[in-house]
Amino acid sequence: MIRTVSEGYRDRQGLARFARDLRQSDILLIAPSCMLTSTAWTCCFARSSGIRGRLAMDRKHGSRNLSDRLVRWGSRAYNTMAISLSECEQVVEELHTALSGGWIQKIHQPQPLALTLDVYRGGSTHRLLMSVEPRFARLHLTSRKYENPASPPSFCLFLRAHLQGGRIHSVAQAAGDRIVYITIAAHGKQYTLVIALIGQQSNVFLLDERSVILRSLRPSRQHSGVVYLPPKNNREIHPTESWGSEPLLETGSHSATQPFSTASPSASPLGSAHRFPLSAYLERVYDEKEQEAVRNHHRNQRLVQLRKTLKRIRKRMAALEQDLAAVARYREYGRYGELLKGSLHSISPGDKTVTVIDYYDPQLPELTLSLDPAKDPSGNLDEYFRKYQKYVSAERHLRPRLEATKQEASRLEREIFALERGEPSEAIPGILETLGHRPSPHARLDQEPGSSKARGYREFRSQDGLPILVGKTASDNDALTFKIAAPDDLWLHARGVPGSHVVIRLPKSHAVPSTTLHDAATLALWYSDLRKSGRGEVLYTKRKFVKKAKGHKPGVVHVSREQTLWITLDAARLERLKPRRATEERRNSS
Repeated sequence: MIRTVSEGYRDRQGLARFARDLRQSDILLIAPSCMLTSTAWTCCFARSSGIRGRLAMDRKHGSRNLSDRLVRWGSRAYNTMAISLSECEQVVEELHTALSGGWIQKIHQPQPLALTLDVYRGGSTHRLLMSVEPRFARLHLTSRKYENPASPPSFCLFLRAHLQGGRIHSVAQAAGDRIVYITIAAHGKQYTLVIALIGQQSNVFLLDERSVILRSLRPSRQHSGVVYLPPKNNREIHPTESWGSEPLLETGSHSATQPFSTASPSASPLGSAHRFPLSAYLERVYDEKEQEAVRNHHRNQRLVQLRKTLKRIRKRMAALEQDLAAVARYREYGRYGELLKGSLHSISPGDKTVTVIDYYDPQLPELTLSLDPAKDPSGNLDEYFRKYQKYVSAERHLRPRLEATKQEASRLEREIFALERGEPSEAIPGILETLGHRPSPHARLDQEPGSSKARGYREFRSQDGLPILVGKTASDNDALTFKIAAPDDLWLHARGVPGSHVVIRLPKSHAVPSTTLHDAATLALWYSDLRKSGRGEVLYTKRKFVKKAKGHKPGVVHVSREQTLWITLDAARLERLKPRRATEERRNSS
């Protein structure tokens, strides 16, 4: 919860109100006039996950900008999943029981900010994970087998040289703080491994017997060669008191002050899993959170890539539209050339215009055509036909490119919209796989192996009994057109807008009935961006005249020998198709 404070904290009663508001709010915005001191700053306190931070900025920033920045900062603090104090206390007890007296067999650094120790004790090996990644700082036993880099990082090699083969004496925690000390005897010397799980300052230090820092995993203000000093503990509440919402324990059925009785078998440490249930629980929860963070990272990367591509596509679209507009004025020049052909005898050298009768118009109006006085009549005639051919060539080559570019831009916009909302749509192929999602093994238990959903297209039956197939995603459209449809099947698509590919399966040398054609055209319109308008043009041709557009995404095609059909969505026709259509949509939503 975000709370904005309008009452002052300057007097003694204000201090009590401050403590109350801090306990009741996740993020506390304090106006400058309500500050504890006279300094005109605005501060933000975030108390989630045991983290309390303060952000101060001077008055030169606007109040709205301040609030926006503070809320964003507070949200970042609130979304961190560092281990809480109470969880840290319990897991340290587990680690002391599991690791004290154990021998360090292997040390690895599978990630830049994560270390693992394989400790042999009591006939079994326990793997200790220590992560100081600020969002997921924690330590616990793990059963996971991490993939280690081919060349160990320098800090890992340093720990191996000093600690590998050593014996763990104890695992202890600093009173009231998330700092853990592991004391180790190795090579005749005493070492202390310090794991500080304190938000952005999380770190791992190796100390000698005099508590002098030998090395740290992350850069630190306390550099090598100085005595380690733990950060000042500013907490004013009892260690067992709930400082904020414990995000991990909220997701389960246990509280931080109650013992755990069960653990997931899939999250068992290498040793006896049932003996260390909190470690198993933390491993399971943090794995899920890290996977979510990875998906979000890939999602953001994908958004950056898509926005760059969309910007480039829009520039290309604008250039094509400009080229088409430049030749659009030559649209009637073919007709003008034909009219001029019959009036060549009336043109004299040096004429700038000629008046002809427009025989293509039932009213037979007179038209005045401009001429180039430097050219003879035949030269002017050739110029009119040359410009008309320029228009025809542009329409033949540029128009399909423009339509394909518009479809690509529309697809990118839909994908960006879905990614921004975090709701991947079936109209966007491959998003789940791109973001690292994998379907559940139980996701299709209620689906027949031969269902249209498994095949990637919807199937309908025309009034004449002929099958009509309608693609779903761009990849499904591509597969339907080029892998499923036969060369002589009829292919349909809404003209000029994104939509599904539609195929009428036809027996060899069988002409398509008019009713079936209109049924399929209605479906092509229904499963396109023209659905809302309720009317539009649908083009159709034999499948063998549909070619893939080279260099474009799946589903983008070039069409030749096409014919067009103007369709208005007919309620009666849709009602007749509704039983099959409704079944398909129910399957898709299940």
